[in-house]
Amino acid sequence: MGVYFLSEFVYYSRIENIKKNNQKFLETFYTLKGKIDSIEAGLQDLIEKDRALRTYADIPQVDIDIRKLGIGGRRHYKIKELDILFPDTLRISGIVHDIDRIGRLLNLEKASYEEIYKAIQMRSIQIRSTPTLRPLRKGYISDGFGYRKDPFTGKREFHYGVDISAPTGTKVHATADGVVTVTRYSRTYGKVIKIDHGFGYSTIYAHLSKILVKEGDVIKRGQIIGEVGCTGRSTAPHLHYEIRQFGVAKDPLNYFFAAIY
Repeated sequence: MGVYFLSEFVYYSRIENIKKNNQKFLETFYTLKGKIDSIEAGLQDLIEKDRALRTYADIPQVDIDIRKLGIGGRRHYKIKELDILFPDTLRISGIVHDIDRIGRLLNLEKASYEEIYKAIQMRSIQIRSTPTLRPLRKGYISDGFGYRKDPFTGKREFHYGVDISAPTGTKVHATADGVVTVTRYSRTYGKVIKIDHGFGYSTIYAHLSKILVKEGDVIKRGQIIGEVGCTGRSTAPHLHYEIRQFGVAKDPLNYFFAAIY
C-alpha cells in the first residue's frame, strides 16, 4: 500500500510539474502571438500608406490577387484545457505559418516601396529636366512663337521660338537640367548654346554676347550659361529662345511655369 501511495505521489508531482512548465509555455505562446498580431497591425498601416503613396505618385495599385497570393490567410488558435498537458496540440506550425506569412508580406511591401521610390525619383528627374523656367529673370517678350513678318526680308515666316528683349550682358539661365551639346557661332543665331535635357527635350539660346559653358558640361536648372547679346542675325540685344520636344518646336510660353531659380 505504501508503495502504491508513493508511486501515486510521484506521478501526480510529475503531472503538476508538467502543468507548471506547460503553463509557462502557454504564457510564452500568447506573448509571441500578441507580438505577431502587433506586427501585423503595423504592416496593415504600411499597406495603407503604400496605397496612398501610389495614388500620390500616380502609380497603379498592387493587384489585390497578388497581395492574397503573397500573404495567404491567417491561422486561428483555439486553446483547450487539455493543451496545458499536451502543448504540441497548440499547432506550433500555426505560429510558423504566421511568421512565414508576415515575412512574405514584408518582402512584398519592400518590393512595392522600391517601385514607388524609383517612380518618384524618375518623376523628380523628369520634372527637373522639363524646361519650365524663364531663361531671363528680367526682360519682355518682343516676338512670339509662330508666323511673323521677318525683320530682315519682310516676308511672312515661321518663328520657332520667342525673342526676349533685355540689355546686353543680362544673365541667361538654363531652363532645366541637361547636358550642353552645342556651343558655337552661327551666321543666323550668332553665339548659340544648345542643351539636351533628356526625355526628348532640348533648348536653344541664341544671339548671346558671351558663352559661359562648353560642350559636354552637365548643367543644373537655373545655372547661368551665358549673357544676352546681339550677335548673328539680330537687330537689337535680345535672347532668342527655343524649346524642342523630339525635334518638334514648342511654344515656350506654354512652359513658363516656374519663376524660382
